[in-house]
Amino acid sequence: MMYYRRYRMKRIVGMWIVFVGILGFVLVPSVIGQGRVLTIGVDQEAIGLDPHIVTSFSSLRRIDLLYNKLVRHDENLKIVPDLAESWEIPDNQTYIFNLRKGVKFHDGTELVAQDVEFSLNRIMDPKTASPGRSYLTNVKSVEVLSPYRIKINLNAPLASLLEGLAHNNCSIVSKEAVQKHGNLQKVAVGTGPYMLKEWIPDNSMTLIKNPYYFEKGLPYFDTVIFRVIPEQASLYAGVKGGSLDMAQINDASTIQIAKRDRSIEVLQKPGINVRTFGFNTTRKPFDDIRVRQALSLAIDRNEIVAVAEMGMAQPTGPIPAGATQWAMPLNKLPYYSPDLGKAKTLLAQAGFPNGFTFKIVTSPSFEGGLSVAQVIQNQLKRIGVNAELEVVEWGIYIDRWVKRDFEAMVELRGGSGEPDRFLYRMIHSTGGVNNFLFKDSVVDRLLDRGRVLTNYAERKPVYDELQVVLAEKAPIIFLYCPFETHVLSKQLKGFKQVGNGSLYYLVQTQK
Repeated sequence: MMYYRRYRMKRIVGMWIVFVGILGFVLVPSVIGQGRVLTIGVDQEAIGLDPHIVTSFSSLRRIDLLYNKLVRHDENLKIVPDLAESWEIPDNQTYIFNLRKGVKFHDGTELVAQDVEFSLNRIMDPKTASPGRSYLTNVKSVEVLSPYRIKINLNAPLASLLEGLAHNNCSIVSKEAVQKHGNLQKVAVGTGPYMLKEWIPDNSMTLIKNPYYFEKGLPYFDTVIFRVIPEQASLYAGVKGGSLDMAQINDASTIQIAKRDRSIEVLQKPGINVRTFGFNTTRKPFDDIRVRQALSLAIDRNEIVAVAEMGMAQPTGPIPAGATQWAMPLNKLPYYSPDLGKAKTLLAQAGFPNGFTFKIVTSPSFEGGLSVAQVIQNQLKRIGVNAELEVVEWGIYIDRWVKRDFEAMVELRGGSGEPDRFLYRMIHSTGGVNNFLFKDSVVDRLLDRGRVLTNYAERKPVYDELQVVLAEKAPIIFLYCPFETHVLSKQLKGFKQVGNGSLYYLVQTQK
């Protein structure tokens, strides 16, 4: 098949690139720092460091080490204490946080409740234009109860509040630093384990150990250096050659080569981003549930993962597979196991005994999922459906996405370990990114119910039912979660992956 030949060619090209990368990389001297140094290779430069403003993945990964939040995610995506050592929820519209005492910003000033109040109000201020504002939509007010005690009042229940507060866009900043600098895009005055020492754009960023860090004995490394190396093959070559201790790699062919290399270690975990194949449910024939169900039954997720991602992903349902406390096993979801006979029967019942033709909007970029669309195209031929690919450049793809100008579209959706955060905005009839224009009273009822419950035991059955309903109604076919992949020196010990890509656990990593 055509996509198989492309897969073979990608492997050959990938191996050649890695070979060239190794030759070039040995000529680059390793960076010398003071004390114990950890060097990380990244493929993109940070676009500013103000946690309340940035949106780029590259910036957020630096912020992991420079700032703290009230709460954070552990390696299982569960909410655990960070700056707040404990919290109380006396009712589902009131949250009270008890702050750690003696926490200091990088400039030596103490963090107190007024800094938390200032940070949250800054995030909610429309003038800040913070992406974190969407996490705090139901916050009515923030009250300082004492220097180490803060209360958040909601105007309506929001079960995903803690999840939102765990995002880097809700980091706690120094009120004094913001008043001094205006914004924090080029400076960093946080409470995190590292402080900004030097930033050479498009080259490197050097962080040094925070002597005031509140976790005693941590971090282990005195210096952390981020080196910007755009080529994936060169990132691998750097770890192999010893000039890098760690790199995050996304290219599947390079990852395959790295996994065969016994001189280094490759860590993988399903991420929380989700690859989807969705329909504009207001356009025929996708307004017919039988058509959507038929296409779902024609999809083989394992084949898509094997061919389009070279095995570097995990099939998923409506909740990201990495959110293990919420995600249901795929064998419990209807229309998720391939059944071509049933698919053809449903098409015939819908008036398409000989199939039909439609278009899938896609883009050559990773987010645009062209390779995924090609596999889907071949799979749908098995039930007589002809999927034509509209391959557009990235800017046009985004424009079509925003305008809902498509019959079907392959996407990479930013996920979350919290089902309300991920699903409400995407599939509720009022959801801000419900590009599928899907409206269903049962789905809305379950989403509305799930976001007001704060007890896990009460919420879990709601989201179990919701996953089954979404699989049955099939406005979106959820495909897989790409792996988070870190390639690292075998000398590193103690690093843990987090499904959202966070580098928090570098604070516990040793060499």
